[in-house]
Amino acid sequence: MKTKSDVKNTLQIHSQAKVEFYAAYLKRYLRILCFAKPINQVNIYDVFCGMGIYDDGGKGSPIIAFDTIKDVVSDEKFKETNTQITLVVNDIEQQKIEQVKKYIEYENQNFCNVRYYNCDIEQMFNIVQQKVSSTATDTRNLIFIDPYGYKNIKKEMLYQLMINGRTEIILFLPISHMHRFTQKAIHDEETVQYEPLRKFVNSFFCSSHKIIKEHIPVMEYIQFITEALKFNKFYTTSYYIERDVANYFALFFMSSHIFGFEKILEVKWQLDEEAGRGFKIPSMQKGFFDDYFAQETKEKNAAKLESMLLERLTLPRTNKQIYEETLKYEFLPKHTTEIFKTWQLNNPKFKVYDIKTRNEARKGAFYISYDHYKESEAKVQFKMEKQ
Repeated sequence: MKTKSDVKNTLQIHSQAKVEFYAAYLKRYLRILCFAKPINQVNIYDVFCGMGIYDDGGKGSPIIAFDTIKDVVSDEKFKETNTQITLVVNDIEQQKIEQVKKYIEYENQNFCNVRYYNCDIEQMFNIVQQKVSSTATDTRNLIFIDPYGYKNIKKEMLYQLMINGRTEIILFLPISHMHRFTQKAIHDEETVQYEPLRKFVNSFFCSSHKIIKEHIPVMEYIQFITEALKFNKFYTTSYYIERDVANYFALFFMSSHIFGFEKILEVKWQLDEEAGRGFKIPSMQKGFFDDYFAQETKEKNAAKLESMLLERLTLPRTNKQIYEETLKYEFLPKHTTEIFKTWQLNNPKFKVYDIKTRNEARKGAFYISYDHYKESEAKVQFKMEKQ
């Protein structure tokens, strides 16, 4: 039988899902930035790095980050770039920092610069904020925040880290615990143990908000926090991680840039092909109907996107607008493209017009991508004509 110590020192399946998500995004993030001409420096901050290598050989976030950097830098194409990568790791426990340092220094062959800190969280956030606030235009930052709870996560701190427009954040929170005790925290102002949660919730939500007034389903709780983290200006999404039945964690992603947002959505759909929403504990035994239910989920999501597109096309929309709307509903351009291809074959009311010539565009010419989105003018317009 495993003791609490055994569990703490081994990489649990939900933690594995967390670092897989982090690695998948980091791989995309680095490959894009390293080959982007205006970018010469990428900084990765792991402010609660943990022990690095677990007793069972599992790798935590700082090692996953280093290994991903190593893979990217080892690519022959990387030699064509001048991008410098810096990995910053911190933990309040000196022993954990030493473990991480031992692994990285043994493996590091000038793959990246590494800085080690042994600070409490308040000190570290001050250090990171100072660094981030002075970020040059040729620099980008990714901050991975995996705290031991949530008491150090403050609204104003997150906003200040994001405000420069050159930073992205991945935040890990113990959602089931927060969800379970929010009502008690709000209504029991005398109990000290609820104070951090009470402050967190009250900082993001007004007293009339549903998350404060009602006990809501956990997925709705996650969605409300996702919306709050937008601060009315950022792109955000979440990815739930099931620890066991009815026990969830969640990763929250924040970006100032729509392209970074698209990349994180790609990670979500890569890891959850059915719905792009989260990680569930795998069943010990494959059920007879598993494939059927998986396909049913995919079809429901396709129908959801199709319904949204039909609603948006009550008025004409350009390829740039449809790109934005697709990501807003957390689907990918390829999903919309598949639906549009089907409509072109089976729905005569669906029309695609070349904006310059006003003639019908060639079949399959939808231009729903970031490359076309960033162009000054839209290429095509989509219409669902009335008959």
